[in-house]
Amino acid sequence: MMVAAGSIICAAGAAASPSVVSLQCEVVKSPACVEAKACRSADGDVGQSYSFDLAAMTYQAPHDRGAITELQTKKGFMTFQLGDGSFYVHKDVGEGDPFTSYLYGSPHEMRKLQCTARYDPMVTEADAEERRRLAGHYYLSGVMETASELLLRPDGRFAWIMSYGAVDQEVQGKWRVDGGAVLLEAQPGSGASPAFRQLRLRIDHGSLLLNGAVRGRYDRHP
Repeated sequence: MMVAAGSIICAAGAAASPSVVSLQCEVVKSPACVEAKACRSADGDVGQSYSFDLAAMTYQAPHDRGAITELQTKKGFMTFQLGDGSFYVHKDVGEGDPFTSYLYGSPHEMRKLQCTARYDPMVTEADAEERRRLAGHYYLSGVMETASELLLRPDGRFAWIMSYGAVDQEVQGKWRVDGGAVLLEAQPGSGASPAFRQLRLRIDHGSLLLNGAVRGRYDRHP
C-alpha cells in the first residue's frame, strides 16, 4: 500500500556542503514499526523504488508522483513534504553510500529503505535553500502598458515573457542569487537579439525590483 504524500527528513551537511540533488531509494523491509506500535503487513512493497528530485522539487513513488513542498534545512537535517501533507519521515541512520533509511507513512506504517544520494559540488546547500525560497511565478507591476511574467524554477532555470503593444518577447536561461539580487542569464540560442543577455533584479521582501530608468516590480503569486 502506498500513501500519496508525506514529509521527509534526511541527513544533510552544513551550510557550505554540496547540495543534495536527488535521492534514490528501495524498500528492503516492510513493515518495520515504531516501538510499541502494531504493524500492518505490507510485504509486497519490498523492492519498490522511491526517487526524490530535490532540484526539480518532485518525487516519484510506486503508485504516486507529485511536488515536494516546504523543504527546509536545519541542524544538519533536511525536511520536506509530499503531496497532501500526510506525515512521512525519511531519516539517514547509517553511514556511507548507500545508507539505511526509514519512511514513515503513519505510526503503524514504516518502511526500511536503502538509499543513495547524488550531490551537486557546484551548488552549496545554502545556495540551494535560497533558490528554493525564491522559486515561483512572478508578475510585473508598475510599468504602464507592459505585461510580463517570470517563472523561477527551483532547479535554476527560468522562463521570462513580456508583451508591450504588438511586441512579444520571450527569454529562457539560468538564474542564480548574486548578492542581494537575482541574476537572469539568457541561454545560447535565445535568438539573435534577445530582450536581454543578463537581467539583474534586486530582492526586496519577496519581490524582485527592476533597476534603471524603467522601474517596476515582480511580485510572486501562489
